[in-house]
Amino acid sequence: MPSLIRSLAEYQVVAVLLAGVLAVAPLQASGAGKEPSAAVEAQARARFSEGNLAYDLAEFQQALDAYSEAYRLVPLPGFLFNIAQCHRQLGNVERAAFFYRRYLALSETEPPNAGLVNELIAEMDEAARREKQRRLAREQVERERAKATALKEQAEAVAARRAEEGEWRHPPGTTGPEKSGVSEPGEHLMEKWWVWAGAGAVVLLAGGAVYAATAPQPRSPSLGTVR
Repeated sequence: MPSLIRSLAEYQVVAVLLAGVLAVAPLQASGAGKEPSAAVEAQARARFSEGNLAYDLAEFQQALDAYSEAYRLVPLPGFLFNIAQCHRQLGNVERAAFFYRRYLALSETEPPNAGLVNELIAEMDEAARREKQRRLAREQVERERAKATALKEQAEAVAARRAEEGEWRHPPGTTGPEKSGVSEPGEHLMEKWWVWAGAGAVVLLAGGAVYAATAPQPRSPSLGTVR
């Protein structure tokens, strides 16, 4: 039975891959030098079938668990490709890239889909890079918001202190000294429009950085698994 990578979204055959690697011939562990027992082989096939069914139902975590167990029983490199595909669907881009690379490294000969796998590795690496940018942008926004909050609290504390000092120096019914053009120490920061304008600009700039880092990127079709 030929091995296929299918488009899960369109259910169309994209390429014929790894012919015979999971065919009806007995499974053989790569590099092990011996064939697994019939019982172990049967268990691996059962887990593999469970993984295929779960993948077709978009139950990618269950598919990942089944493929991983199949690989533990019979460590065929082809299982690693399926494991990488599950991680890709789950958004674990760094893990997906890792298993794509292990699939290529552990295959005894260059697999027919090596070119495609290298493209997927590049895609996962780029996705990881974008995710790092988004994380750094979010952290920058949080830092700027913390600064703005601290500035606001400082201004409110000064305002409260000025209000208390004003009541103590000028009891109700009395008139305080004329306000000169020179501001007194501790002047009401809440009245300084430039303080809040600057704080708002900082948050807006940081927000723009997040949008730039999280802007939608073109995505390649969602590929299936080795059959």
